[in-house]
Amino acid sequence: MDETREAYASELFLRIAEEKRERILNIAVKEFATNGYADANVNDIAEMAGVSVGALYKYFATKEDLFLYIVAVAEAMMAQQVREIVDADIRFLSKIERLLLLARDYSRSNPNLITLYSVFTAENDDKRAELIAGKIEGITAEAYTRLIAKAQENGEIRDDIDAGILAWLLDNQLISMQFSFACSYYRKRFSLFLGERNAGDNEYVIRNVMKTLQSMFGIE
Repeated sequence: MDETREAYASELFLRIAEEKRERILNIAVKEFATNGYADANVNDIAEMAGVSVGALYKYFATKEDLFLYIVAVAEAMMAQQVREIVDADIRFLSKIERLLLLARDYSRSNPNLITLYSVFTAENDDKRAELIAGKIEGITAEAYTRLIAKAQENGEIRDDIDAGILAWLLDNQLISMQFSFACSYYRKRFSLFLGERNAGDNEYVIRNVMKTLQSMFGIE
């Protein structure tokens, strides 16, 4: 278990069955994503997870600790998956395709985490929005900038645009895709541009985004 996560959860929580841990966390993520931090209710989380409020407070001393644990779990998950792709011994374009597929798959398997991220980066909660951005986007900013700078050095992609700018544009595309796959507002917005049929066809979206990114990176 990552030491950062251990700082927020009790030893008791780390020892309970994995299925129970995941149930509690999934319900907590949904509660935070639906109601925001201030209005998220620990009593409701405990009831929906099938545990007592007292037990939940034995797992996490405060609501803040529960929230920070969720962020740490998401951070670790993202770091592992992104770095595995960036460090893979494959060509640049294949890495970009894998990142797009990761955005699709992550949105499918963790829709409430994507919604939580969307909510906290949009609502008036600067402290937690900054925390999430620093934790999650700090990982992608470093990884994508490193990936692009190396590809520029190897002559795989254009080098007339700053690597940080290209990394920022790539990250914006991936975040937009995740929001469009997981969040109802962004799905509706997406369909206004593509139409319902194309917006719902993930393979169509990825194929066309790949073509756009190839052009952006100067790959024939």
